[in-house]
Amino acid sequence: MYILEYKDGVKPEKLSPKAKANMERCANFLVEMIDKYGKEVLEEIEAEERAGTAKEQEIKHDGE
Repeated sequence: MYILEYKDGVKPEKLSPKAKANMERCANFLVEMIDKYGKEVLEEIEAEERAGTAKEQEIKHDGE
């Protein structure tokens, strides 16, 4: 994991070539992961939200 640390806590005017390359590699990795797993993750989130909504409705009906 890379953490950006600025010398003396101040962001430099220009990033070093190494920092730029690291950021580009990170961005490319994120794009690849979103392309590869994005749909699956969104489907899981939607399923969890539907399950949560159904459970909330069930609790409301039981409480009436």
